[in-house]
Amino acid sequence: MISVYDLDGVLSRSDTMAALVFARLRRRPWLAGSVALLALAAALAGPEGRLRPRCNRAIVHLALAGVSEEEYLQLADVVARRLAARSGNAPAPVLAALRASAAEGVVVVSTATERWLAQRYLAEVGVSGVQVHASQLRFLADGARFAAHNVGEAKAASFRAAFPEGEIAVLHTDSASDLPLARLSAETVLVRPSRRTQRAFARAGVPSRVAEH
Repeated sequence: MISVYDLDGVLSRSDTMAALVFARLRRRPWLAGSVALLALAAALAGPEGRLRPRCNRAIVHLALAGVSEEEYLQLADVVARRLAARSGNAPAPVLAALRASAAEGVVVVSTATERWLAQRYLAEVGVSGVQVHASQLRFLADGARFAAHNVGEAKAASFRAAFPEGEIAVLHTDSASDLPLARLSAETVLVRPSRRTQRAFARAGVPSRVAEH
């Protein structure tokens, strides 16, 4: 049995990549205005389209301009520890469900967050022995840029690459951007979904249920 868990909104109530961007902006406050405009555009865009991911990539590229790989890894470590230590950020019922899933089969955490940050956060909250499908950065002379952005259809492609003949038994998500994964899943559990997310699943004709926790 293969169970898939989204990270942000499910295993972390805070957006992990946004937390890293904010931490970076504290050192580069003059970028806050430009990032705010891009964040507004992303918020207004539909979760199923291409505009929101494009805006989010632009935010990350802007915030990480000039950062080296070593600097990034150090910042990601700090952010992961802060989020893990934040009261209530890692929902105990969801972590318990993940551990139960791991006892019964394979667990995949599929996230748009960068891989190292995702792995460090999961380690800090005591999650081990899971596969992590995540975004990847490449580090250039002028900073970091996405080499791969694991969002939307890319999440489904990551799953198919890892499990060519596999089917998702249960998907835990809070976002309509995960509809491509939900279409590969026998069951979809929505964790604290917004009404907008519930409407998107209903409109797409993809069955789902809201988590009790």
